[in-house]
Amino acid sequence: MSFFTELKRRNVIRMAGLYLVGAWLVLQVAETLLPIFDTPDWVLKAMVVMLAIGFLPALALSWIFELTPDGLKRESEVDPRNSTKDQTARKLDLVVILLLVAVGAMVVLKPTWQAPSPAEPTSTEPIDSVPVAAVEAPNEASIAVLPFADLSPNADQGYFSDGMAEEILNVLVKVRGLQVASRTSSFSFKGQESLGIPAIAKQLSVRHVLEGSVRRSGETLRITAQLIDAESDRHLWSETFDRPLTAENVFAIQDEIAKAIVAALVDSLQLTQVGHVERSIATHDLSTYDLFLRARDMLQSRRQVDRAAQLLHRVVEQDPQFAQAWAWLATATALHGDYVESAATDELSVQGLKQVERALALDPDNALARAARANIRLQMAETLAGPQDMAAIISDLQTSLTLDPSNGNTLNWLGLTWAELGETSRALDAFQQCMVVDPLLAPCVENEYETLFTLGRREESYQHFLDALSTGRVTDQYTNFSLLAAFEQRTTFLFALGQTSWLPDWHLQEAIYQAYRHPEDDHTELIDALRRHVVQIENPGSYLGNLLIPLGIHDLFRPLSLLTWGPDFRSYRQSAQFMDHKRQSGVLDYWQTHGFPASCRAIEPDDFECD
Repeated sequence: MSFFTELKRRNVIRMAGLYLVGAWLVLQVAETLLPIFDTPDWVLKAMVVMLAIGFLPALALSWIFELTPDGLKRESEVDPRNSTKDQTARKLDLVVILLLVAVGAMVVLKPTWQAPSPAEPTSTEPIDSVPVAAVEAPNEASIAVLPFADLSPNADQGYFSDGMAEEILNVLVKVRGLQVASRTSSFSFKGQESLGIPAIAKQLSVRHVLEGSVRRSGETLRITAQLIDAESDRHLWSETFDRPLTAENVFAIQDEIAKAIVAALVDSLQLTQVGHVERSIATHDLSTYDLFLRARDMLQSRRQVDRAAQLLHRVVEQDPQFAQAWAWLATATALHGDYVESAATDELSVQGLKQVERALALDPDNALARAARANIRLQMAETLAGPQDMAAIISDLQTSLTLDPSNGNTLNWLGLTWAELGETSRALDAFQQCMVVDPLLAPCVENEYETLFTLGRREESYQHFLDALSTGRVTDQYTNFSLLAAFEQRTTFLFALGQTSWLPDWHLQEAIYQAYRHPEDDHTELIDALRRHVVQIENPGSYLGNLLIPLGIHDLFRPLSLLTWGPDFRSYRQSAQFMDHKRQSGVLDYWQTHGFPASCRAIEPDDFECD
């Protein structure tokens, strides 16, 4: 008798089938019912492990024992003439059939009674923790431009293919009645095309998607583009452009694609009054334009900011009439203070303002140049590089938004400006609007929950912080230690504190956590030790004031302007350092002309106090 025949005779194979089907059914029921009782995830995992471990013992028992009318007996002890294996086999077959029927019923009925997924809330109440753009149905006249694929022979033209997509996006932004997803959000899906157009469009809250590819080889250029209706996953338009590689042809193709898209959308959606689609040629020199695209790609991703500035200097030397290159050069200059170590901030600010003026002289309606000028002036106010006209900063940002309403960076800078002025509610409005037009822009997401915390809406702030963590919309540049301490997130607090951007070579992390948790206690020794330590740090992090000021160390670093107005910074707002900063930055001048924020008031013609 073969081994397989013996397995069948002893009902081992039937037992294997019965065990597997039964185990699957048990797990399906458990997966559905356990969440109702808020059972931890590890319970289901433990069940899977236990059932897997029990499989081989069940088969061994089936081999060794036989079920008889007198109970379980060893197979060797049962007289073959009195064996009931055949009756047992029929019973097992019947049980397996019944279980399979139950499995079929589970497959059919489970979706109708399964507990709702957390990702699909059934409540009709507003969901504050989700950006508006993520929950509203997409506008039919909406589009996202995905980064074009680089199909060049050496796959080294990614900056060029991204540049083509971005330039088309910049043209479409100017079409009246057309909602265009921001570059930051659209380009965050680079390399994730396998998600599928409908899924990407849903996350970007748009109805249409433009995708394409670029093949640049020698002196020839091939660009393929296609417009897709994400709701039906249907192509509305597609075309391939083969041209000699010249600057004129590059811009001509961009215009042709933009016009074709608008025409397709007009036919599909009956858009009217779309305005002028054609754009002017930025530069007539292809090598200059190529350098510009390389530099812009670096700045968009905040990589090699100093190298990008060098490339842009070469661009404006080769073509001094290239207005957008001057605007991006000013932006690179403004970013030096945050991304390049040992940058001479004051000197760079002066250079940046000159670059902005050159851009605006060539193009008075350049939105990026106005936003860059505002950002440079805001930085000068923060670093006390001379009093600034805060009203002019706000005016520049608002004008820039009029010219380019969907620019998340500009909205973020406007929020930071309102925060510097103590207008925290206005700052929150700007950050939340930024999250609508650019939901994946991490600075706005972070600043939004920071502002909520400052306004005392702590539970809401913490939930938004968790949402940002779960979707990757965070940066590693700074941490709100007050938020972590308030919700007793000790592990995260200590882990963040140990990063080199905060307190390198410091070994009393637990003491700082306890000081945050119990600010009413005497922490004099800790503060003295911190003072001695931080003055020895060669390149202290730019946000170190956020950590030290709630502990009472006001005279070494400034905090982020958002956090200045929170309850943990009350003692700082009443310090000489805070008062002097508001006088020297130009903020007090703004307050005296436009009114004080709710938490501050004038007490003499040239003096004030804040709660």
